[in-house]
Amino acid sequence: MILHYILDEQGLPIPEPDFIKWAQWYDKADRQVAETFFGALRVSTVFLGLPNPDRRSDAVDMLYETMVFADEATLARLLELSETDDRSIIALFTGSIDIQKRYRSREEATQGHKRMCIFIETCIAAGLLQLKDVTEA
Repeated sequence: MILHYILDEQGLPIPEPDFIKWAQWYDKADRQVAETFFGALRVSTVFLGLPNPDRRSDAVDMLYETMVFADEATLARLLELSETDDRSIIALFTGSIDIQKRYRSREEATQGHKRMCIFIETCIAAGLLQLKDVTEA
C-alpha cells in the first residue's frame, strides 16, 4: 500500500515509500498548483502528497486538493449556493464548515480550481455573495 507521493522533475506524482525522504521533500517542495484571492476569500489548490483515506483496492488516489478559505458565514453561503456538498469528510462529522474538492491529477486540479473561481465570481457578480475586503478581514 502506497502512503506517500512526491513530484518528479516533470511534476508527476510518484510513490515514495520512505517516510523520511517524503517528509524531507514535503518540507521544501513547492506544492502550489494555483491560488486566487477574492478580497479576504482565498482559493488554494495544492498537491497533497497523501492518498485519500479510502483504501479500497479499486479506489483511485486523490492527490490534489482545492480548498476555499474564508470566514464561516461566507463558506456557509457558498455551500448554500452550490449544487453539491463540497465539505470534507471531517467537516461532515464535526459539523464544522469547509469547502474542499479532491482530484486525481494536476490537470483535473487546475480545471477544478478554475471552476471554483468561476463559481465564486458568478456568485459575486450576481449579488449573491458579498465579501469582506482584505483590510476588513
